Amino acid sequence: MVAPYIQQIRELASGFRDSERNLRLYFPDLDTAPGPRSLNRVFGPPIELGAEAWPTYARLGELLAEADCKEEWDPNDTRMEHVFTIDLRDARVFGAPKDARAMLLFISNASHHRARGEANAHTSVVFLNEEQVARGLYQGPLPTRSRQRWTRRFTMQAVDVPGDVFDSARGTDALDPSLIPLYAAIRQAPARLGGCPTWLRREGPGEATEPSVAPRIGLPARKNFLMQFRQSFADVNLGRSGIMFVGGQGAYCQSRRPPTVSGS
Repeated sequence: MVAPYIQQIRELASGFRDSERNLRLYFPDLDTAPGPRSLNRVFGPPIELGAEAWPTYARLGELLAEADCKEEWDPNDTRMEHVFTIDLRDARVFGAPKDARAMLLFISNASHHRARGEANAHTSVVFLNEEQVARGLYQGPLPTRSRQRWTRRFTMQAVDVPGDVFDSARGTDALDPSLIPLYAAIRQAPARLGGCPTWLRREGPGEATEPSVAPRIGLPARKNFLMQFRQSFADVNLGRSGIMFVGGQGAYCQSRRPPTVSGS
């Protein structure tokens, strides 16, 4: 059975003519088991990248010390955590590399991070093609702090909506009143691929605290917005009512109260 929140969005979208529903969005369905070939996964092992290509965060020891998590620190392991893999065979998103089969997000530390500015060093987005995906899942030990994360599989569900549903990003006065319930349902989704970001603050993404590091493997991508998610999709500390925005070259979060290093 399809997740109730997706059923609601489909029902609201069905109230518009086919010719009006000109934008395809994708929503993760954690209630429906994926097929055996699906790569969709929250936490758990990523695709095999090779030891030299796994994204790392050089200052991880400092970050964990500030968060009072020294027991999770291994000086020989500065790997980021794998947050999710999305199978792009089931979701063709504008802005993703043409030959990409999978999109992976990594973060310095899911519980305590500073991914608060665009192009920050705490996140890494990796796109893999069919040949790279064929290596299968990583079989070695995960970073210590990742081993207790809740791993989940999911199915991507497509929903066609009117493209002007995102006009509310320019202010509610610009939005057709009949689109408001649909926009509200889309905005509250645990995660979404496609469309436009739903900013929590008008000032935009903010300032990066450290320069980002380009992935050492995968396909090159543009910076544009691809998706967003909430903590209900992947248990990443996003502060109060936070959203993480994922683009082709990294991710960052906004929240009503920014996430702190202590996780409070």
